[in-house]
Amino acid sequence: MTERCMDALRANGFDAMLVEKPFSRTLEEVGKISPRKAAQVPPLCRKLLNAAVDARPGLCLYFISVGLPALLVDSLLIALLRQRGIPYVLYFHGRGYRDYQAARYRPVAGIVRRTLAGALGGLVLGEGLKSDVGHHIPEERLYVLPNGIPDIRPEVCRPRNGAAVTVGFLGNLIPSKGPMTFLEMAKRVVEKDKGVRFAMAGRHVSEAYLRDLRGFVAREGLAGFVELSGPRYGTAKDRFFQEADIFVFPTAFRKETFALVNVEAMQWGLPVISSPVGAIPEVVRDGETGFIVDPADIDLLACRVLKLAGDPELRGRMGRAARQRYEDCFSLEAYGRNLKQAMDRFIRLNAASG
Repeated sequence: MTERCMDALRANGFDAMLVEKPFSRTLEEVGKISPRKAAQVPPLCRKLLNAAVDARPGLCLYFISVGLPALLVDSLLIALLRQRGIPYVLYFHGRGYRDYQAARYRPVAGIVRRTLAGALGGLVLGEGLKSDVGHHIPEERLYVLPNGIPDIRPEVCRPRNGAAVTVGFLGNLIPSKGPMTFLEMAKRVVEKDKGVRFAMAGRHVSEAYLRDLRGFVAREGLAGFVELSGPRYGTAKDRFFQEADIFVFPTAFRKETFALVNVEAMQWGLPVISSPVGAIPEVVRDGETGFIVDPADIDLLACRVLKLAGDPELRGRMGRAARQRYEDCFSLEAYGRNLKQAMDRFIRLNAASG
């Protein structure tokens, strides 16, 4: 998203430069403290100060972290911006900032408060995420900017005409993302309709949890109905969506914000069933482009899948609505328009307050 943001800024005529924060090189490093990361902080401070002197920016768009160690580093860097008198807009891609009001965070609560409250404004991924930062940034200074993704390549887009209805799950195979919920739902669906197939793909981070998933498939007699594969990237990911008829992402991750994978499924014209978490209900319109279901209600989840599996007309109508919603709201064109409107608004706000 950083690269897409920079491309959109430049395409809209902004003179934009990037100061990278290259701390985590792999997913496993995210949120972890290490000597290598600590050693990068002083050079990054110098890099930011040099950019402030050389470019003399009128505004800084800052991608802010939510995990405490990274947030404290961000607070240090933002303090340097304030010292230089550079107004900044915070770009929130995570959630959990309100948690820092709790008593256990008292030693750092003031730092977090100054960092957020000192911002000219903020960009959030959905209306439902405003409350996470609204205690420090007034609502009129928060702008909703949904993520956008590139469109699929025309040469890989073809109609699905498989005999069996295929239900897909794609995501990291960790408990909070709902893979076991997906399998429990699959068991209930198969009990009522043995014509439905299930495809689960994703990168596992725990061999023990992967064994649990495979054990459930074997124990419940789902081997002929569920395909449990590894991660899918590039053309393999294209084929995954191309071969699916319904997409289910029953995440229960407490800090889920946007679930970009749902947008990817909508891009392929798939009806989506997902969770009432973060901005997901603003992406997936319940009853129009799919269904919003509490992941704890596995019976209702299975009921929604059975409804779509048994009604090709409904499946097609919701899939077309999902594709149209992607084009209108979550394409790169839509992202570029929204980002320009947001930046124009903050530039006017900065001029008025200056």
